Amino acid sequence: MAYDIHIFRGKDWWDGTTDPITSEELLAVDGVESANSVTSTNQQTGVEIKMASDGLYTYKEACVMLRKGMITVAARSENVIEVIRPLAETLGAVIQGDEGEFY
Repeated sequence: MAYDIHIFRGKDWWDGTTDPITSEELLAVDGVESANSVTSTNQQTGVEIKMASDGLYTYKEACVMLRKGMITVAARSENVIEVIRPLAETLGAVIQGDEGEFY
């Protein structure tokens, strides 16, 4: 089961954003790089998964997707919040999980 973390400027991620994050803003953040595709290896099974999409970026060890002015990060590790917190702070945005909790 997948669980996503959202970075956005607004009240709740499911309501959308009041101030969309742009690709130019995102790329201006130190450590963010545009990616045509990202490859990840499942640590338990060793299976390699490749994802390709427009709006795909990397930040530190996180793969982030920019859609409709909001960033989505698949929570694959327990420390993902601490990894992406500086990104959210730099963008003046908040972090919210799929179930509505804020970090």
